[in-house]
Amino acid sequence: MPLRLKDLVKTAKANIDEITCDQVEDYQAQGYKTLDVREAAEYLDGTIPMSLHIPRGILEPKCDMCFEGHESELSDLNQPWIIFCQAGGRGALAAYTMKQMGYTNVINLAGGFNAWKAFGGPIETPPIEDGLIRCDHPWNPGFQGE
Repeated sequence: MPLRLKDLVKTAKANIDEITCDQVEDYQAQGYKTLDVREAAEYLDGTIPMSLHIPRGILEPKCDMCFEGHESELSDLNQPWIIFCQAGGRGALAAYTMKQMGYTNVINLAGGFNAWKAFGGPIETPPIEDGLIRCDHPWNPGFQGE
């Protein structure tokens, strides 16, 4: 019988660690960074402050240091990451994938961004100009600093 999405998420969750929203601040104090794997439209509605945004659909090439378009911020396989999506499923799949790719310390935020909003965690919305993230903002992938 072919696997379904719920089967894939169940397998991923059985092989990764998850934390709850009330643990995020403690983990961040220990050096964990947050990785938002939601799609662009979801991200533009707001995110956990200072999260790196890489949609789930392009995660593997961004994590693969042998790929020309990799994300340099993901080059350290020992950097601890809290991964989140909208509800927890894509985050679990992303955490499992990163673990398989050699990342040693990845965890999923249980319930994702929906849980974060219900918890009342801080949310930042990137500044938008003509439907795009402003070029002079650090959240823009082309931002070069001041």
